[in-house]
Amino acid sequence: MNTMKTQIKSILACIILLLIVSGCDKGENLPPEPNNFSLQWDNIIDHSTEYSTDIFIGTQYIGIQGWSLVANPPHIYVGSTFPKNAFATSFDREVSGNKKPVELTFNFQAPYITGMEEVKSIEYLKKMKEALKSEEYKSETPATRPYIVKIADLKSLANLEHCFPENKNFGNTLEMIGKQKLEMKNIKSLSVGKIVLKGFTVSMDVPPTGLFIDTPSNLSELVYTRVLTYGATAYFILASEHSYQDVLTAFKVNDDYQNILHQSQIILLTVSDASQEAIIKSSFDDLKEFINNPFPNKDSYGYPIFCQGLYAKDNGAFKTDNLNQRRN
Repeated sequence: MNTMKTQIKSILACIILLLIVSGCDKGENLPPEPNNFSLQWDNIIDHSTEYSTDIFIGTQYIGIQGWSLVANPPHIYVGSTFPKNAFATSFDREVSGNKKPVELTFNFQAPYITGMEEVKSIEYLKKMKEALKSEEYKSETPATRPYIVKIADLKSLANLEHCFPENKNFGNTLEMIGKQKLEMKNIKSLSVGKIVLKGFTVSMDVPPTGLFIDTPSNLSELVYTRVLTYGATAYFILASEHSYQDVLTAFKVNDDYQNILHQSQIILLTVSDASQEAIIKSSFDDLKEFINNPFPNKDSYGYPIFCQGLYAKDNGAFKTDNLNQRRN
């Protein structure tokens, strides 16, 4: 009897040991948790400067056509004013008190300058339409050289939400698209990319005696939109049978490495109008076409991709440090 009990105990001990070893093996084979992922962008082109007060807002509100992610474009215009904790984030609770007339400058190659007597959304849209019909705009040559091109080693589709912290739903939806459309057999690297093309900028003169006719009681808490830059953006996932370093080299040079790109799979999303709905495309020819012709016609000028804000109290610059502190 004792011998049988001893044998049973030995068998149970072996089973437990096998379960422990099996569990350890599975853990070792699991991919790294997304939280361990550290995004490192490699800049191919970057004309931005660390001293700029431009705040990039091109990704925050975009949706994707044909998917559940619906765009939520903010209601902003040059002169629009918000509490500082809403500026460049939710852009809600606009302060619509009476404001002094301002002068608008559209920085076409031949600048178009006009006055805005009433600083309101409907008046701004009228001025925009007038500017787009002007001779200055008709002679404008759209930019075809990207302002920013950057890619990063994605490692896993699960890391996409960490690539777009200002719009995690966009990253999550992009992950679902990748899982549905990419063939992952023999894939050695996954890359994520972002392209920004600048169009024209609209700015207003700085009111020396303040923007408001009747001073709001919370003036020190308000930030107004002094500059909006319109443009287009593109985002992509690239699945390649080559290493990430080879893919990076292919983006940087124009030689035999270009074959690496055309042999890879790409999911491309382009955003180039006020709806901020991304259109899904699937070839490098589509990417080339987007860069060469981001706006399909003269009536299409993109959507707000950068903004600059000034404090209503003293016209001091609202800096990205303020924004980063609120997001961290």
